[in-house]
Amino acid sequence: MSESDLKQLRHVLGEAVKAAGLTNREVEQRLGIGSGNIYRMLDGRLDLRVRHLLALADLVEIPPGDLLELGCPDAVGRAKRCLADVISRKSSQPAEPTAASLSLDQLKELVRNAVREEMEQRSSEAEPEPARRSRR
Repeated sequence: MSESDLKQLRHVLGEAVKAAGLTNREVEQRLGIGSGNIYRMLDGRLDLRVRHLLALADLVEIPPGDLLELGCPDAVGRAKRCLADVISRKSSQPAEPTAASLSLDQLKELVRNAVREEMEQRSSEAEPEPARRSRR
């Protein structure tokens, strides 16, 4: 992670601390850091830890990913894949194909088959019962 990413992340964290509406001491207690350390964390003298990000996200009631997304826009922009794709490829079970991973022809074939099956099901449900003969 570049220094500019960390600087931006610290700035976003500072804004989140302000948005929490708590005193610095209250924030420090909830983050589990000593008195006066919030300033050191935000100016880079104290290392940021994952537990700090998670605790701060809880304080502001936001997803932790929002802090990283806003705080590290350059790092987010450099990403070429999403985590779900990376994990599903490495998993021992084959991943189900998604619409994004199918070719246009494969996607069309899936849609055709689904429509065909639905039409067959509806037509079989709509067939009238055999006509009953009336006794006279």
